[in-house]
Amino acid sequence: MTAHISPIDWGLKSSLAEPALPELNELGLDRQDMELRCRQNTYEWLVRQYSEDGGAFHGFYDARSKRMAESQTSNLIAPWQLIAAYDRYGDESLLDRARRAADWVEENLVDSHPMSFVLGGVQDNYKPDQLWTKYTADYARLNLALYRRLGQAQYLERAEQGGRFLVQSQTHGFAPKYDRAAERWLDMGWQSFGRVVTALLGLAQELNDRTWARRAMAWVDYGVSLQAANGCFHLVHDTYYSSDVAADEMRALLLMSQEEGDTPCREAAIRFADWHVEHQRPDGPWWVTVDASGVPASVYVGPGDVPNIAIALLYVHRETGEMRYLLSALRAIHYSVDVQVTPDSGAPYLDDPNVLWGFWSWQPYYDYTMSSDQSTHHVRGMWYFLDYLQTLPLPVRADLVTAWRKYRESGKAE
Repeated sequence: MTAHISPIDWGLKSSLAEPALPELNELGLDRQDMELRCRQNTYEWLVRQYSEDGGAFHGFYDARSKRMAESQTSNLIAPWQLIAAYDRYGDESLLDRARRAADWVEENLVDSHPMSFVLGGVQDNYKPDQLWTKYTADYARLNLALYRRLGQAQYLERAEQGGRFLVQSQTHGFAPKYDRAAERWLDMGWQSFGRVVTALLGLAQELNDRTWARRAMAWVDYGVSLQAANGCFHLVHDTYYSSDVAADEMRALLLMSQEEGDTPCREAAIRFADWHVEHQRPDGPWWVTVDASGVPASVYVGPGDVPNIAIALLYVHRETGEMRYLLSALRAIHYSVDVQVTPDSGAPYLDDPNVLWGFWSWQPYYDYTMSSDQSTHHVRGMWYFLDYLQTLPLPVRADLVTAWRKYRESGKAE
């Protein structure tokens, strides 16, 4: 499956039912501790960010003012954690919350007027007249994930509706957004072609219609044309690398390579993965924004992007067998574990139940906010890593332990 919401979408079985791997301790991790962190975040932190009355997640929590922000586009991503948790725990209440959040998005953020030429587009939080391909692709993927688990036709119909908006974007030069007030497509913005590709491939699969796959290939061809000589993609205003639009590009390129046997797709994914290995900070993350000259635009990390990139690097490892990608993913997962607010973490606002077991939106803290869509990537990243490691042969796990020891001793990856 191509939704990539949950480890089972990648064909991974939950490692919960298996004995804990002894190599985990040698990698500086503890499965029981990681599973506790994920469960506590899901049931103690994430559920607190959800409004039962409104049927949606709050936009974020501000620990300084103890304020929950109004619901917004975080509801496109936060339900992924609920879906993955449902797959892991079998808790129907989690899936029901995910369904209600998707319904809230449909009712509040989606252009749904029958006379609209951009029916299915999803609006931006701060500029509601702008409909973004990035958000619309997430909308399609969320609804595909729900359709696969609920079997209700309305979710497949919504995904296809979003897909038609993406087709309109493609028709207008792969425009990243549409301005309803100006009634025109805009060619500058966040060009997250990877999310679009995975959405279109998902539609091709569910609708059994290769037309959608051909459209996805057109997006891949366009995306590959944007790759810089050093392997990076500067997808924000054609100028900036953003950790927010990195993981899906790697996954999408590999998916298309596997679907179509396209060597340039595979090579582009590996070059982008190599850029991440080379530019990973010693403590595991990547800068949130880097300009085309290689200079960080700010000295901040968007923590939730880090485990999402780790998941993508696991895909690259499975494709290539190269240890550097698995080691890079491990370093990123360590970062997630290290930055979670646990009772013994010494984090600020530790006595606030809306902070405990969560993850800050930025490092350094900046505005002391927490967002459910950030949490989603951290928790899913831990689950993906645990479940993927369980599938690896003993010699590969042993090689990872050796690589981790060498990294810890030298402070750099080989």
